[in-house]
Amino acid sequence: MSSSKSNAFVADIVDLVVSSWKILAVCILVAVAAAVVYVWRATPLYAVKMQVRPGITAFDETGKEIRSWNVGDVMDFFRQDAYRAFLPDAGRSTGKTLSLYPAQGRSATTVTLTLYHPDPTEGVRLLQQFYDNVLHHYQTSGKEPLIAVSTKKIQERIQSVEGLLNHVDAVERPTLEGEIQGRRAEITAKSRVLEALEKRIQDMAGMRADAQLFSVLLDHEKTAEALRSAIAEEKRMIDSLTLARDALAMKKRRLEAEKALEQQKLAALVPLEQVVPPAASAFPVRPKVKWHLVGAVLAGGFAGLLLGVVLRERRLRASALR
Repeated sequence: MSSSKSNAFVADIVDLVVSSWKILAVCILVAVAAAVVYVWRATPLYAVKMQVRPGITAFDETGKEIRSWNVGDVMDFFRQDAYRAFLPDAGRSTGKTLSLYPAQGRSATTVTLTLYHPDPTEGVRLLQQFYDNVLHHYQTSGKEPLIAVSTKKIQERIQSVEGLLNHVDAVERPTLEGEIQGRRAEITAKSRVLEALEKRIQDMAGMRADAQLFSVLLDHEKTAEALRSAIAEEKRMIDSLTLARDALAMKKRRLEAEKALEQQKLAALVPLEQVVPPAASAFPVRPKVKWHLVGAVLAGGFAGLLLGVVLRERRLRASALR
């Protein structure tokens, strides 16, 4: 386009704006008024966001996590509306069907889900309930093969650990306690015999010594020494059994920790893992007043210019016919 034609075009636009400024002003005012009415009557909506990522679907033999889903699978899950089966009932809080809007994070490892709702507290509850529904479904339905296999293996390990815990409480501890009590009773009985024997030895020591008395006294001494050795051995066995009984508490804590770890693994099995829990925006984000007003001004200005062109063309045609 030559310089003269460009200047003529600009002059023509300026002339159009000057000649139809009233129409332009009216169209802009009408559009702005319509935008104001829409914003005034529209229900303010809060943005409730939750961040998720591909979850753990299995564990290998070393306990390392396996994530069979990727971020693309998570995005497809929401794009294909597969998630709607897990949306809770919104009740009367909103007349519209709930929808979630996924957005892939900058790190390419997470997905941010957004729910727009007029009540921020209710929106947080609904989004958390949605995630809980997904979690429950995939942990109980067996629809995800890797999760189903891993769940069965982990449950079997938990049952095995529970069996060992029950064996500690029902068999090992009572057996040790019974043996300890039995040996204590044995010590008590032998101590009474030893006490009576020592008293007899003491009484015999004051008697008139002869060969027969010396022989009996020697036998009593041997018997008393044997009793002392037996009592000492019983005490050593009690100490050993007590250590074994006390070690059961450590064994039980280790088994309980192992059980807790397996339960954590079981709870972690879900294709969708919650990274950041739901949180609502501090202020409504919809409708966007600024953008509605800017759009109204632009739309009104375009409509005014278009109407001005139409009216000018009509005037030019009418002048040409005269």
